[in-house]
Amino acid sequence: MIKNYFKVAWRNLRRNSLYSLINIGGLAIGMTVSFMLLIYVYNEFSFDKFNTNRDRLYRVLRNQPSNGELMTNGATPIPLAPAMIKDFPEIEKVARTNWPYDVLVNYKDKSLKVNTMAADPSILDMFSFDFIRGNKKSAFNDISSIVLTESSAKSIFGDVNPIGQVIKFNNQVPLKVSAVIKDNPVNSTFNFNALISWDQLAAQQSWLKTSGWGNYSFMTYAMLKQGASQAKVNAKLKGIVAKYDPNNKENTIFLYPFAKFHLYSDFKNGVAVGGEIEHVRLFLFLAIGILLIACINFMNLSTARSERRAREVGIRKAIGARRWGLITQFMGESLLMAFISFAFSLILIYSLIDDFSTIINIKLSIPYTNVYAWLSALGVILVTGIIAGSYPAFFLSAFRPVKVLKGQLVSVKSTITPRKTLVVIQFAFATFLILSSIFIYKQIIFIKNRPVGYDQRGLVELPDEGTMDKQFENFRRDAINTGAITDGALTGNSISNNNSSSWGITWQGQLPGEDKLPIDQIAVTYHFTNTYGLKLVEGRDFSEAYPADSAAIILNQAAVKLMRFKDPLGQMVKYQGNQCRVVGVVENFVWGSPHEPVKPAIIGFIKGWTGSIGLRLNPAKSVSSSMAIIQDIYKKYNPEYPFEYKFVDEKFASKFRTEKMLGNMAIGFTCLAIIISCLGLFGLASFSAEQRRKEIGIRKVLGASISSLWLNLSQEFVWLVLIAFPFGAFFSWYLIDKWMADFTYRTPLSWWVFIATMVISLIICMITVSWQAIKAALTNPVKSLRSE
Repeated sequence: MIKNYFKVAWRNLRRNSLYSLINIGGLAIGMTVSFMLLIYVYNEFSFDKFNTNRDRLYRVLRNQPSNGELMTNGATPIPLAPAMIKDFPEIEKVARTNWPYDVLVNYKDKSLKVNTMAADPSILDMFSFDFIRGNKKSAFNDISSIVLTESSAKSIFGDVNPIGQVIKFNNQVPLKVSAVIKDNPVNSTFNFNALISWDQLAAQQSWLKTSGWGNYSFMTYAMLKQGASQAKVNAKLKGIVAKYDPNNKENTIFLYPFAKFHLYSDFKNGVAVGGEIEHVRLFLFLAIGILLIACINFMNLSTARSERRAREVGIRKAIGARRWGLITQFMGESLLMAFISFAFSLILIYSLIDDFSTIINIKLSIPYTNVYAWLSALGVILVTGIIAGSYPAFFLSAFRPVKVLKGQLVSVKSTITPRKTLVVIQFAFATFLILSSIFIYKQIIFIKNRPVGYDQRGLVELPDEGTMDKQFENFRRDAINTGAITDGALTGNSISNNNSSSWGITWQGQLPGEDKLPIDQIAVTYHFTNTYGLKLVEGRDFSEAYPADSAAIILNQAAVKLMRFKDPLGQMVKYQGNQCRVVGVVENFVWGSPHEPVKPAIIGFIKGWTGSIGLRLNPAKSVSSSMAIIQDIYKKYNPEYPFEYKFVDEKFASKFRTEKMLGNMAIGFTCLAIIISCLGLFGLASFSAEQRRKEIGIRKVLGASISSLWLNLSQEFVWLVLIAFPFGAFFSWYLIDKWMADFTYRTPLSWWVFIATMVISLIICMITVSWQAIKAALTNPVKSLRSE
């Protein structure tokens, strides 16, 4: 019997090849998108979960009072780690790390940049690193050791065994390769390609040995002993800063689960309120929604062909088939189509996974070897097949054999109503996605067009490395003389990223507690405002003509407002332990998040803190010719290092990566939802036209025109779209309003967007339905009435 069911199912698929292609194709596309989204969800939920000690690993975070709230971040002072080991027996191991950075590595005649992290040797015992060569016990026995990842070892040494090989680190320090580990997983917090010991970093940067509790610039990780309580340790940790640094006792330290941080890294007033989990939930919702509308589409197309199989059902029932047997048959057909759709979806996933990874900026891979992933996929297939086939199975098996064999099917009203409900759900979801896509892009454009306070056009930044710090003035002069640039400046970091702040800053008229406020800072030398195109409101830039500028600062307008200076020029501010004179005020410029108000910032004249070079290209020359000239001059003064640069406008645009990704995905899913919904609407229109063919024939005989028949057949579907619109619009408005609440500057939810979306939905509906409506209206009435 089962074999017979499969034969019948296969014959039906072959007999109705076009219908089968549409049905299987729609379900395959829905499965493809849903499974790719679920792969992303799986990747995010498994983030950092591969560590063997994951339940005992914690990230050390800090709460710092600021403007009446607690600001939370992961920057910690160097002395914290040894103090934690000394004072808390519940803590088994602690490791400090710096922020990974690119370092030049030389081996024989080969040189390349390698992303490097420095850490205490205990990090190898805390976290799970897969050693290919060497072992964790001896990896850092020598301060001059370096651990490479598999890919970096391959890039440097090729097929040569790297163990024991000596490389020149940062173009000056010889280090010996002691071990090779597998590349860090894509769902890992750590993404370095080389690892050196903390002592090696301190040997290269001697100031680290004397760095005290006031320098919050590094990360700390802790591993508790078996059975230790995080809550109890956190209760004790609250007083550690007050004990060792009474002047900053307001800062509190606490442990936060390491594996949880990736998804829940956003804090408000010291409490975790969300983070990447919001995107994960959104993608999970989209995966379920798209799979659901694909199933709805399957139902609609299946029941639209019901009359073609009505006589088959009637004959089967007449010769003794039970209803449950028919349900089993139709469910089997549905499951067969679901499995065929899954096979096609695997091909599509394999073809599209890299493109999807590029869109979301996360390297994803199909978990071929994960048994649980395949079992989950099997479960989704079975659920999809059952859901998609349930309505057709119960609908078709309910036909009465006497009426069916007489050519009398169930009433149009009883069959259309459930199907209309399904189409309403489809179009409500499509409306939700259309509106959401428009509002997301409106917000992105709104924020992008917000004035940034400096001129990004023709602005290039290079890393300040090698001999460039000492040779900068010569480099700048030569570049100006050749006409490649109009000016250049040394800065502490890129103007597109505010990764530095300071507190303990005092000024005249300061209120109690304001010296504890963190204020953004950027260290610069000469020519800064002219190079970056900042607008001076008062005063001047730093200049070689004023030797006293070594103790000078420039404020932005937000800092002037904070300090309540009516006449800021000449005011004295204690900054970095020195009394500094204000020599200039610049307009507020967007340095940090473009979504938030500009924060107070100090531009300090500090030599030796520089790490970036800014160049203003000459607009009279082409960019390519200017960059070629600059490269030649750069190689003249810094021949050992590769010439690398980035345009500031591109770096600034990367701040919108998440929003752009959401916008691109929203548009893609919107188009997909519209296509699938249209297939469902097409099926309903086909079913309606088939059920009303005699009515249409009678109307034509009585003189009805083609346009009136078209209108009569189309208007019921227009009503479905109009009914679906308010549901989709409400959910879109609710979620987008909630999403935009995180933006200080946001575009209004304009009424015209709702009107435009409704018009677009109606146009799509009319285009989809018209083909079937006109086809039915043009049918010869003799064919539909000849049996009467």
